[in-house]
Amino acid sequence: MQLSETAEVTHVYGSEAANAKLAEGWKLLGVVSATTPGLQSTGVVYVLGKAAPEPKMATSLNVRFPT
Repeated sequence: MQLSETAEVTHVYGSEAANAKLAEGWKLLGVVSATTPGLQSTGVVYVLGKAAPEPKMATSLNVRFPT
């Protein structure tokens, strides 16, 4: 997935949360070091993105052509 295709962005703390998002179909965009809110320690933040759903193709058009 290209960054330009990203329609939604989120971030999570910790590998377990990141793996859960990846299992839901999110794509890993980046890994950064940041201070965890509420704690005065530095940790790993996983930045994830999800592409916009692709439009569905028409399966039944019901088009009539003049004869």
